[in-house]
Amino acid sequence: MRRRRGRREEETAHKVPTPQPVKEEEDVPLSPDIRKNIARLKATLGGSDDIVFREFKINNASELEAALIFIDGLTNKDHLQRDLLAPLMLFANQTGQAEWASGRRGFEALKSRLLTMTEIKDASTLRECIEAVLAADAVLLIEGSERAILLGVKTWEHRPVMEPTSERIVRGPRDGFNELFKSNIALVRRRIKSPYLRVKYARVGRRTQTDIAIMFEEALADPALVTEVYRRMQFMDVDGILDSGYIEQYIEDSPYSPFPQVQHTERPDRVAAALLEGRVAILVDGTPFAIMVPATLSNFLPTPEDHYERWLLMTGVRVIRTVSLFVGILLPALYVAITTFHHEMIPRQLVLTITAARVGVPFPAMVEALVMEVTFELLREGGIRVPGPIGPTIGIVGGIIIGQAAVVAGLVSPIMVVVVAVTAIGSFAVPSFNVGLALRLLRFPLILFAGAFGLYGVMAGVIIILMHVVSLKSFGVPYLAPIAPSNSQALKDTIVRAPLWSLTHRPKPFHPREERRIGRPHFMQHKQDRGEQDEPSEDPN
Repeated sequence: MRRRRGRREEETAHKVPTPQPVKEEEDVPLSPDIRKNIARLKATLGGSDDIVFREFKINNASELEAALIFIDGLTNKDHLQRDLLAPLMLFANQTGQAEWASGRRGFEALKSRLLTMTEIKDASTLRECIEAVLAADAVLLIEGSERAILLGVKTWEHRPVMEPTSERIVRGPRDGFNELFKSNIALVRRRIKSPYLRVKYARVGRRTQTDIAIMFEEALADPALVTEVYRRMQFMDVDGILDSGYIEQYIEDSPYSPFPQVQHTERPDRVAAALLEGRVAILVDGTPFAIMVPATLSNFLPTPEDHYERWLLMTGVRVIRTVSLFVGILLPALYVAITTFHHEMIPRQLVLTITAARVGVPFPAMVEALVMEVTFELLREGGIRVPGPIGPTIGIVGGIIIGQAAVVAGLVSPIMVVVVAVTAIGSFAVPSFNVGLALRLLRFPLILFAGAFGLYGVMAGVIIILMHVVSLKSFGVPYLAPIAPSNSQALKDTIVRAPLWSLTHRPKPFHPREERRIGRPHFMQHKQDRGEQDEPSEDPN
């Protein structure tokens, strides 16, 4: 019995699960009898008061019976009344088709002569009708016809296009995604007017039936990458998808790693830039965050603004961000290690200052650092969860008051307060929120290693982190690319941002189908090749 059960489990594991939002017994063909179809739909959907069954008669020779099924609040009732009910109930006898009396002929006459809607599909099974109603479409049933008409009349309240709150910039576009994924697709298409931009719709979640869109530039994206995205999406046999974060956790390579392997953004210009690099974007209905794959560590440090300003200035900013990355993860551990085990590394005057500041502190440096880090994390979480106008006040005033009170009470030294504050600022300087979370998590084991083994412990912790990061991959792309493995062209847009006219090739780690992104040399390249000096052009007149 165990062998049979094991074989069955192995055979089931190799099968790709298919979402089944409707029971199998409901996947039956529609009947020519409209009453039977209505009864079946009411048996499944009729228990909800917000689902409307509008029965009426078409104004033709035989006055065919018809029924309209939709969800109140998710469909545009004005659209239905103007473009469907009015033509069928008032003007059907004016089409010159007074002779059609059967539902089969009437079905074709309706589609070709009466319905003025733009989005119309056919359905032949009960399952298709149920899924259409739940997806905010309307279903039109006609007596004598074994097919139904699905009408795209979705509408609901949503936020307008606004500036993203999580990715603010000084220079650049101010539009951001909202909760309507078709509106988000339009924002991306507005920027990329390529005939090769592909948008593929799908639905995920057995009960939520969440609409998603997979976007990629067919002339640039690696076909193997697109196929892998589709393959991983097929394994998502879950009850519901409520945010793009759900998809992110289901498709990432290493779910136990603290480092994110999928990039998310609220900015359409960032998605457009990713598509032009040969990457794939996934947009989810109901959330303003799009996700992009693959993602390497170098994708999380830049901001869109880096390419809108002059390269020399933004290179300096990127160096500062890189320094803040190391400050945010290493500074408390280094302070604990040096003050506990390696006093000889500190100048004598600074040793005296630290010693005088720690007089009366009852805890060792490691406990002191852990207590202050936990306290600042509590203040940070408290500032996020309270109402908006009060949050910044709690974070700033609470930090000052608690830090000052802890110093006066002799629980911590003033230098430790400074170290923890600088560390917090360093983690905030990292543009990506989820990378900042990883830094906050890794600080604690490094502090423990530093308190136990000094700088040897810090180096051991750093080596373990580097080994883990080097082993990570995102959809087959090494996480530290283009640093390891190294690629000279892609390195021009990592810690250092070279001039735009020198970024002639797309990042090679993403395996784009077309590597070159600049068609012909910039005039600066002409000048460099010819060895000309920067002289003003002569007046042709």
